[in-house]
Amino acid sequence: MSTLHIGDKFQGGIIFHLDELAEHGLIVSTHDLSGTADWDEAVKFCIDYRGGGFDDWRLPGIDELNILYINKQPAGDFVRFSYWSSTEYAEHFAWFQNFYNGIQDNDFKDNTCYVRAIRNF
Repeated sequence: MSTLHIGDKFQGGIIFHLDELAEHGLIVSTHDLSGTADWDEAVKFCIDYRGGGFDDWRLPGIDELNILYINKQPAGDFVRFSYWSSTEYAEHFAWFQNFYNGIQDNDFKDNTCYVRAIRNF
């Protein structure tokens, strides 16, 4: 039986999602990786991030970002603005989620949003 919980600090980040057995899930970085960044920069920041000594950080998909939004309270401090997802809408567009009201939308990749990296465990 696992003793892990959403909101626990674990493997370089904070747990924001657990499977039914609470043995596997998703971890978010403990802080934003930039002020704001365009989409290409956001992807690179996540790939280059080495929180906790791990090298498998990535930009969350839009569904993962929504789980993070739902669990944002125990998962850390978030600005009340938009965060990029890795989910592309079209060649020059990608999805983001607003962490004030939960709205998901897409925008030009050269516009800027905030960035948080996630990883599986």
